[in-house]
Amino acid sequence: MFLGTNLQYLRKTNGNMTQERLAERMGVSRQTVSKWESGDGCPELSKLVELCDVFSCKLDALLREDMAARDTIYSPVRILRVKGFRMARYVMISPQPEDDVNAYMDAWAQRSGLLDIPGPAPVRIGWDFPYVSQEQKSRFGLRGYAAAYLLPEGFEPVCGGAEIVSQPETNYAVMTVRDPFAAAFDRIPQAYQRILEYLSHSGIPKSAESGFLPCFEWVCTRDGVTCMDVFIHCGSTGQAVEYQLGQVE
Repeated sequence: MFLGTNLQYLRKTNGNMTQERLAERMGVSRQTVSKWESGDGCPELSKLVELCDVFSCKLDALLREDMAARDTIYSPVRILRVKGFRMARYVMISPQPEDDVNAYMDAWAQRSGLLDIPGPAPVRIGWDFPYVSQEQKSRFGLRGYAAAYLLPEGFEPVCGGAEIVSQPETNYAVMTVRDPFAAAFDRIPQAYQRILEYLSHSGIPKSAESGFLPCFEWVCTRDGVTCMDVFIHCGSTGQAVEYQLGQVE
């Protein structure tokens, strides 16, 4: 059982929370928290559930998963000042929208002449499309996803079939996930949650400003490993680093 080491790990990754602070949140003494972490004591079920609420984790993960191993999967969060870009985008609603819309946009990139431009391969990004009705979800198993190709300056497609839009320079909080598709329904949502927790602990607001993508994902290869960069739009901060979307850091 990994309860003790996981509690230490979760305190560290949640703003270096002290044992005293956790004890206060849980309504117990600091010595009790110390015993949980050393293995000299175990919380009752109600306290275990409360710990899961405090750290936004699942009970099975809290008890049985070595959460510290996640540090090899997730990078630290960094704040990037993403330069403005122009993109061609398309949305699909289907049972497998990611595969469907990515295939569509790959074909569009070929038809449009985008793939004929010399130089590095064009960058494709994607994000969840939230405007799907509950009936579509529950009755038909449908979900929505959007995909977009970044367009070089001056490029004009020779065909239609995608919406061309531009986005100005703005800030994003970014985390890299290594091998995200090994456990996609766990690793990718965890990245979003970790970024939001970082923003909350750092006092950086999650931006809801219109005219910007609220979040998106970019899949790339680093050192021969498939990685996904998860971007969440955030407010202004002096710690942002200038960044061109598609740049492998």
